[in-house]
Amino acid sequence: MSASAVPIVILDTNALLDWRVFKDPAARPLADAIEAGRLRWMACPSMEQEWHQVWPRSYLKAWQPEPMLTLTAFQRAHFVDEPPRGPFRCKDPDDQVFIDLALHVGASWLFSKDAALLKIARRARAHGLTITSLQNWVPTLPQDCVAGSDAASSARA
Repeated sequence: MSASAVPIVILDTNALLDWRVFKDPAARPLADAIEAGRLRWMACPSMEQEWHQVWPRSYLKAWQPEPMLTLTAFQRAHFVDEPPRGPFRCKDPDDQVFIDLALHVGASWLFSKDAALLKIARRARAHGLTITSLQNWVPTLPQDCVAGSDAASSARA
């Protein structure tokens, strides 16, 4: 699959926590696809800044995350500049950047459990963007992104 044909995904901070800290099994297909290059995770500096603001919160200490995770969490992300303000307004200003970047880069999916972002999902579909949680995404995973599928195998050949 050429780089331009690889579907783009955006992860909000909670989706990243589910993948990198909580090791949620629902995040495994996404992680596998990103690590294998079948999905392209895009981020911008303010997303990484939010990660560093969330990291020291006390509720994470109970999970005993790896100390280096704070530095390596974004190692698979493709960084782009901050996006311009998009057509949708998110009730939570901290989440605005996720919808703005997703629309700006033409992402296929924005992963979030956040009610403010999920509220925009119906309108975002008209722009080719699906906003969903990791838990709801797996059943709609495209064949060419599934590890071991015939489409994925032929794309790598």
